[in-house]
Amino acid sequence: MASAPLQVPSSPASSKRSRSRDSSRSAATSTNTPAHGTPVVAASASAPSLIIPPSSSSAPSTVEPSPADATPYPAFLRKFVDLEWEQRRRLLSSNLHHDPDQATSQWARCGGEVVTNRNRYANVDPYCNNRVKLKVPDGHNDYINASPIVLEATQSKTVTKFIATQGPKGDSFSHIWRMIWHETTSPAVVVMLTQTHESGREKCHPYYPQSPSSPTLPLNQSDEFEDGFNRTVHLTNLTVDEEARAQIRELGMSNEDGSESRKIWHFLFGGWPDFLVPEGADRTALLRLIELSREKNADNSENPRIVHCSAGVGRSGTFIALDWLLQELEEGTLDSLEDDEDPIVAVVDMLRQQRMMMVQGEPQFSFLYDVMRERWRDRWVKLHPEEADRLGVSAIHETKAKKPRSSKGEDGEEVGDEDLRAQLEAELVDNQTDFDKGKT
Repeated sequence: MASAPLQVPSSPASSKRSRSRDSSRSAATSTNTPAHGTPVVAASASAPSLIIPPSSSSAPSTVEPSPADATPYPAFLRKFVDLEWEQRRRLLSSNLHHDPDQATSQWARCGGEVVTNRNRYANVDPYCNNRVKLKVPDGHNDYINASPIVLEATQSKTVTKFIATQGPKGDSFSHIWRMIWHETTSPAVVVMLTQTHESGREKCHPYYPQSPSSPTLPLNQSDEFEDGFNRTVHLTNLTVDEEARAQIRELGMSNEDGSESRKIWHFLFGGWPDFLVPEGADRTALLRLIELSREKNADNSENPRIVHCSAGVGRSGTFIALDWLLQELEEGTLDSLEDDEDPIVAVVDMLRQQRMMMVQGEPQFSFLYDVMRERWRDRWVKLHPEEADRLGVSAIHETKAKKPRSSKGEDGEEVGDEDLRAQLEAELVDNQTDFDKGKT
């Protein structure tokens, strides 16, 4: 007996994109103006749509370095290309196939009541032919809003894997842990690029043990899928990495009798507002976060890192694109590109072929160009110090390692920095207060 089938939603009702600024109001009540030229999927009470704010009229359509910068940048770092039209074409063609189990189009989308209830946003979901399927018994619906992402390095052909997913919801947060258990190896890495609450609205359910005072989180106590998948997640260590500006949780996940266990690294990076890009120190911290996520993954590119924000497409897509681009830069792939080659456009297109809307809006596109221009310059200065000195070009970034502060769990070990512990506890209280104010 096969798992319960999924349905493809009906054709979009208009040619405008629907994307809401928060997860608790539908597009019907939103005052935001949708961006022109993208399709809409009707919202529902349980899964409101997500409206992407239109780009500012002052936002540039090309990305150019400062005329005063003498660095000899390659051509792709001197232009910007919009991929929205291709995404619109794919989304419009996605509704031509009405049987997801037999769908031949790679753009076919999932629909139906179960999908709507499990989605955080009605118009953000995986393609039917490229989605993670929960390991559940026959007869149960295997849907989770998550997409496997596979990227290959141009020169070394190294394959790097991710899973892009939405921020878990309160009524189904155990699903992400089920996915982690079955789809990753130990140690697993989860990168969370959103606060649990922003502007008084929930962007992601706090699905992990939050503090040493409450280190244990039982999962699936109701045995939702009737398969005895009962697990416990335990917080063993909590640190704040100042350089990455991230909370780092060392977690253990085990079954009831303790015969099986997994180690999971959970990164919470809160310096990236929804729809926007990290600025200043947060930008530098994000690059360190990418490095740390690779290191904690034991540099095993085949073990997919779980990456999510709220919808699992904008910030998540930008993080994944940047990770791949930085690896391309490190391997020297970007040193001798033809003028008509643009690896940023290429990787965003590769991502959007695997999950819709990956990297959203002009600011996030421009952010990729800005960061790569800085990193390309740093590498060029390092490789050509004499020419850089002649041109008066210096590196922008210098790596300075900082030791993270630590806070152990309630197992009798030293807690460490009490100020850190108090700060984390206060943040959690504030988050809960914001959440209660934003309840609808």
